[in-house]
Amino acid sequence: MLVGFDNRAMFVNRSGVQKSASKAKSSLTFSTPISSIVFLEGGVLGFHRAGMEGRNLITGKIDAEVKDESKQFRLLSSAKMIILESRIANDTTNNSNLYVLTSRLSE
Repeated sequence: MLVGFDNRAMFVNRSGVQKSASKAKSSLTFSTPISSIVFLEGGVLGFHRAGMEGRNLITGKIDAEVKDESKQFRLLSSAKMIILESRIANDTTNNSNLYVLTSRLSE
């Protein structure tokens, strides 16, 4: 099971104890607090207000990053496809843009 809190994503068992792994990281630390996480084949995406950060499961390093402080991002869906919404920050009445992120979701 993958859980996210503060700026971390961690694999835990059903009792909530962190799993240990020989090849992959059992915990990933993001550069900013995350609001949502998505598990991908080979990595984890952490979503935050100003964008998203993708971390590699083997190295823990950043594979992908979107950061724009002038916009506010929100993960809408990660079932079958990842849908991300963006709006101009501090203007929630304005229209939003929707993005479909393509990658192989791990099921």
